[in-house]
Amino acid sequence: MDDKRLEELADHYDTHDVADELGEATEHPPVARDDVMIVSSIRLPKATMDRVREAARQEGVKPTALMRRWIERQLDLTERIAAERESAQEEHLALLLRRAVRQELQDAGLRGA
Repeated sequence: MDDKRLEELADHYDTHDVADELGEATEHPPVARDDVMIVSSIRLPKATMDRVREAARQEGVKPTALMRRWIERQLDLTERIAAERESAQEEHLALLLRRAVRQELQDAGLRGA
């Protein structure tokens, strides 16, 4: 916003009562803490941002909405892969533990080969 526009707005609000406008305002329910949006900046090469804008245009959404969707999808995928990897590691560890116990039982003569 340039200085001229700021001066125009200042003059307007210095000479007008906004009480009537506030009375016509629509009340909105409070936003849950986890649903509050924050602003974060990211530096992208112009060519990359041009590609994002084109993809967003093709999908009929704003570039920021498309980037948010991509980030959320990637986070979901990363979390799912991590959970699957952890589960696989737990299964592998359980298998190794069973083998070790079986071997210990065999070595102690408590279980047949």
